[in-house]
Amino acid sequence: MRRLLIAAMAMILTGCSGSTGAHSAHGGHGAAGGDGHNAADVMFLQMAVTHHEQGVDLVRMVGDRPVRTQVRDLAKAIELTQAAEIDTMRDWLEKWGQPASADPDPAAHSHHGGPAVTAPDTIAALTALPDGEFESRFVTVLTGHQHNAVELARTELADGVDPAVRALADRVVRSRTGQIQQLLGLAGQSPG
Repeated sequence: MRRLLIAAMAMILTGCSGSTGAHSAHGGHGAAGGDGHNAADVMFLQMAVTHHEQGVDLVRMVGDRPVRTQVRDLAKAIELTQAAEIDTMRDWLEKWGQPASADPDPAAHSHHGGPAVTAPDTIAALTALPDGEFESRFVTVLTGHQHNAVELARTELADGVDPAVRALADRVVRSRTGQIQQLLGLAGQSPG
């Protein structure tokens, strides 16, 4: 798991996307921000910023909780990756003169299946759990949260046109699918 964390940090620091021929999301040929974007690209980025921010808050809940090292390492890798992606997505939206967050009204996102966030009451219930019950529920909630990210990214791949934003969406699909597999494996093991 520590190798995963190191690899994630290396990808962030080098701008490596894991895709053939891709450049850093912050510059070079892979930078978004030209005239080649559409409303789907903007909506994806706005919704993904909101989703990622909630994901960072979610994984930070691990804090000092007594969880397995694998859970803690995965949470830290997710935090680092998503924080870097938030910066990239905010930069692109700023270049396009767009707000960094989507309309909070769920009706505005009905064509995307609604906002891709975890329900606030689910987060509140997770926060209130005693240490002995936290890890199992955290893994379940995080699995669902990352599944929402995959679904959101798939809408971008179906409807978006900006090559850099589509490349980010592809990375989200692949990385979150891998995280979901890890989380399912962790859910199948008993803690401690």
